[in-house]
Amino acid sequence: MQHTNALLFVNGEPPKFYPNDIDSYTYIAATDGAYHNYLSTSSIEPNFIIGDLDSYNPNNTIPSKTKIIHTPDQNKTDFEKAILFLASKGITKFDIYGACGHASDHFLGNISIAIKYYYQYKMTFYDNYCRFFLAEYEQKINNVKDHIISLIPFSKVTQLTISGVQYPLINQTLSLEGMVSLRNKAINDLVKISFKQGYLMVFIENLHNIN
Repeated sequence: MQHTNALLFVNGEPPKFYPNDIDSYTYIAATDGAYHNYLSTSSIEPNFIIGDLDSYNPNNTIPSKTKIIHTPDQNKTDFEKAILFLASKGITKFDIYGACGHASDHFLGNISIAIKYYYQYKMTFYDNYCRFFLAEYEQKINNVKDHIISLIPFSKVTQLTISGVQYPLINQTLSLEGMVSLRNKAINDLVKISFKQGYLMVFIENLHNIN
């Protein structure tokens, strides 16, 4: 079966580590800011550099296999344009690096894009401290024993249950103006989350943060 996953680099805090399974991705892409600000100094050669090219640096050499996709639409961010371009290639799952750090408004804007396309694409974000994603209504998370897990609702999340953690929750409501779940610890390899409605961001901290 053909894979439909992509590795996408965005122009936030440069990652201090990269995935080991680079060859498993159908496509590797970067926004133009991400490529010119940090990816160009790595050994990773993206299939596409996508954006309005406002960060274009002619002094950086572009790999011969890399295609530049100029997307001048100023009504969308380069991150959103990259998502839509890759989706037009059949991509439905995205591993995203560099979406955090630097400008906080950009980070929140990236989260808003994940919410906007929640029902269409699966996006997992990685930074130097954790990985995070919008949970499905029935979500299983494997191989997380001893990891710190936080649940942040971006709307009212109802009938939330989480098991496999130090402080389980049963049929709770989470909201930004009410209850959230911070710094829980996984006590099993498998953590299960279920909820009825809402947008729930799950943060899974790395066991050994990179300083």
